[in-house]
Amino acid sequence: MQTSLATERWKIVVLPDTNYNTPVELPALVDLHSTISQGLTIALSNADFDVLNLHYLGLPNCILEDCSTLTDQAIQQAAKRSGKEVNLALLYQLNMFKQRQAASQKWYFSLSGRLLDLQSGTQQDAFAVDNWANNPAKNCIGDCLGLWLNQNLALLAQDLGAVLSEKLDALPRRFHYQLNINNFNSAELQQINRYLKSIDGYVADILLADSANKNPTFNPNTKRTYQYISELSASELGEKLEKMNQQYSLALRFEYDNTKRQFDLMPKVETDSWTTLNQFIADLFPSPKQEDPQLQPSEEPSPNAAVTPPKEPETDEEKQARRDQQMWQQALSINTINSYQQYLTLWPQGQHIIQAEGAIKVFQDDENIWQKTVNQKTRQAFQQYLTLKPAGKYRRQAKQQLALLRVQQQREQKQRENKALADDYYYQQQNYPEALYYYQQAAKLGNVSAEYLLGKMYENGQGTEQNMRQAANWYTQAAKHGHNQAQATLGFMYSKGNGVDQDYSQAAYWYQKAAEQGHMNAQYNLAYLYSLGQGIVKNHQQAAYWFEKAAIQGDADAQNSLGKLYERGLGVSQDLAEAKRLYQQAADQGNQMAKINLRMLNN
Repeated sequence: MQTSLATERWKIVVLPDTNYNTPVELPALVDLHSTISQGLTIALSNADFDVLNLHYLGLPNCILEDCSTLTDQAIQQAAKRSGKEVNLALLYQLNMFKQRQAASQKWYFSLSGRLLDLQSGTQQDAFAVDNWANNPAKNCIGDCLGLWLNQNLALLAQDLGAVLSEKLDALPRRFHYQLNINNFNSAELQQINRYLKSIDGYVADILLADSANKNPTFNPNTKRTYQYISELSASELGEKLEKMNQQYSLALRFEYDNTKRQFDLMPKVETDSWTTLNQFIADLFPSPKQEDPQLQPSEEPSPNAAVTPPKEPETDEEKQARRDQQMWQQALSINTINSYQQYLTLWPQGQHIIQAEGAIKVFQDDENIWQKTVNQKTRQAFQQYLTLKPAGKYRRQAKQQLALLRVQQQREQKQRENKALADDYYYQQQNYPEALYYYQQAAKLGNVSAEYLLGKMYENGQGTEQNMRQAANWYTQAAKHGHNQAQATLGFMYSKGNGVDQDYSQAAYWYQKAAEQGHMNAQYNLAYLYSLGQGIVKNHQQAAYWFEKAAIQGDADAQNSLGKLYERGLGVSQDLAEAKRLYQQAADQGNQMAKINLRMLNN
């Protein structure tokens, strides 16, 4: 059996999702689509995908022509009419506007896209990238302005291509094979056909040819050719075909041609019916041995005539050598560590054992280097892998990870930029509406601090009307992302019923989260709930534990409460000296209850 790990390359056509115009401040460039598609082509080609020309399907250029009627169905129909091999359509939308504060000199660019499967008609999840760009210089007009715009669009398109690469890897692959089924009768063909349709990953099959032999009297078998579409790679499909022998008594064998993506299925023992019949009759009625007729003088062979010696039968050693070579060629065609290990198992004394062992070592080294690279998860590590293993098994994954890390780095940079703008407006200029806007932008990109500050602004009514529900929503997002101040604040809101329904169990939950991160107020409040049994099972030992955590950080209320537990022996062993010490610490900070408790204890 010969198999291959050859993969189906996605073939993508790119076009705008709708008509659009550039803002009046920017030039209306006719090559806008060319800039975006070129950036996508570069990014996707680096990730081993194919981007096809816009006119590949005979579709209009939406920059120059009206695309308002260009529906998904129309795109599918165009793909079918073209007869071209294209899998997906990437439809993108461009959005750009100038920042509301003219003094900041910033432009916002956003490029969003969606994938349309041209075979099934299904649409994949939408995805988008965005970027802030500095406003071009005042004297930058004409070609200068066009260059500035193209540079920003090219960068944005490459970012979208990196995100798209990740999306494409998650899509189920479709592999197209040619299946030639030779020398099986009609009943066997029906069995094979049923089995092919039952294989997991089956998508479709198209009968390309169905021809019977010219002499059906002795050989009623037929030859069929299918185009077989599957989600399985060649090696996976080969394993499924191997199992067909177990399900049906067909005794078939098959070969795979990697260059043609072609499977040939045939019986294990191929015989010619007419030859077999003649041989059968000859064995039943052997003819008497005849002597060679005497050559006439005129028929004597010329001394210069070439005499073809009879072909010597193949020896056992020659057969073994031929089979060895065939197996080695199959191992080379598959080119996986398993194929070389299988060769060594079947031919432990074969003539190619040194090459097989060397190939296995190359694969093992590749695997070891890749595991170290994955463990480090840095741009330097993935780049080093590509340098060390330019043809490695994980080359594509390394490129994808580099692209994702680049997108992540840009996303983090955008977070910091928006957060810095918001902080400047909030703390320095006290321009709360603009601060609210940029905190929202940073929060959308996942900045946890911005999520918390948005909650604070909605709670205090800064830059917007006071809205405790919105405050609770933003505090919840930040709390879920691990922000301890947001967790403590959210716990307090649940305990008081501010912006949320009062719920002591939720209050205890969020206090616990913040307390475990060392938040002093949350530690005190959690201890307080334990001492009362509100929203949590009453437990003086846990109350003493968390009061002590807050007391060590200097919380006077926690010191006073812990002193009361030592005075009464609740959750701790009674210790009046320790109680006096704690009361004194709290009293020194001006805690009035501690002063009273200390005076009563001294009396």
